[in-house]
Amino acid sequence: MIEPTTSCTTIDGFTLPYTIIEAKSSSARGVILYFHGGGLIFGQSNDLPQDYIDILTENYHLVLVSYRLAPESNIDVIINDALTQYDTIQQQYPTFPIFTFGRSAGAFLAMLTAHHRNVDGVIDFYGYCRIHVPAFLRPNKQYQALSSQITPAILNQLIQSKPLISGPIQTRYPIYLYVRGQAQWMAYLGIQSSTQSDYNISPKQLKAFPPTFIVHCTGDPDVPYSESEHIHRYINHSHFKSLSLESHDFDRDVNETAQSIYRQAVQFLDQIVQSNGGEA
Repeated sequence: MIEPTTSCTTIDGFTLPYTIIEAKSSSARGVILYFHGGGLIFGQSNDLPQDYIDILTENYHLVLVSYRLAPESNIDVIINDALTQYDTIQQQYPTFPIFTFGRSAGAFLAMLTAHHRNVDGVIDFYGYCRIHVPAFLRPNKQYQALSSQITPAILNQLIQSKPLISGPIQTRYPIYLYVRGQAQWMAYLGIQSSTQSDYNISPKQLKAFPPTFIVHCTGDPDVPYSESEHIHRYINHSHFKSLSLESHDFDRDVNETAQSIYRQAVQFLDQIVQSNGGEA
C-alpha cells in the first residue's frame, strides 16, 4: 500500500496529504492529479492498483490527492480541497502540463478542477459533470432494498465527529448505500438545491473545456451512461470509449481491457503534449 509522502494546508488549516509517484522516464511529459471515487463519502487516495500506476507513470508524474469526505465535510469543503491540491502541485511543477484524472465521483472533482483552474486535459472514468441528474435525485433501485435495513442508529455509529480523508469501504459504503437508496445523497453532501451552478458544469462551460478522455459502461447501475454521452456531446475535443458491460467500475480488478484503456488514456495525454509543443 502506497503511503502519503507529503501534505498541504487548506485555507481553514486542515492538513491534506498527497503522494507523488515520479515518472520512470527521466524526461517526464507532465503531471497527472488523481482523485479517487466513492461518492464523495468513502474511498482513499491510494486505491489505484499498481498495474495501472505503472502505465500512468511511464512518462508522467502521478499525484494521488486526498480530500475530506462527506457527510463530515460538505461539498464546498470537498471542492476547495481539490482546488488546494491542484494549486499546491501547480506551484511544484510550474513548467509542466497538468492533467486531472478521476474515477466516478473523483472524475466529478477532476472536472470541477478543470473548470476552475488551467488544466491541460482530463481523464474521466465513469464520472459526471453535474449533480442535477434524475438518477441522483431519486432512490437508486440497486441500493433501495438494502438501504432500508440501515437504521439511523447504525448511521450514527458510522459517521465520525471529526473530518476524515480516508473511508474504508467496510465502514463507509453502508452510508453511501443508504443515501443513494433513500434519495438522501444531496442532503448528506450539504447541497441545498441540486440546480446550484457551483455543482453543475453547464453545456456552455463544457465547450470551453480542455481535451477530455471519457470511459463508461453502457449498463452502469450507479452513474448513468448518459452522463458521459452528455459530456462528450459538448466538449469539442473529447474521446469517448464506450464499454458494453453491466458494471460501474470496470477497472476495480486489474484486467486486460482496463489495462488497454489506461494505455489509451496515456496516449491521449501524449497527443495533447505533442500538440502543445512537446515535452516540458
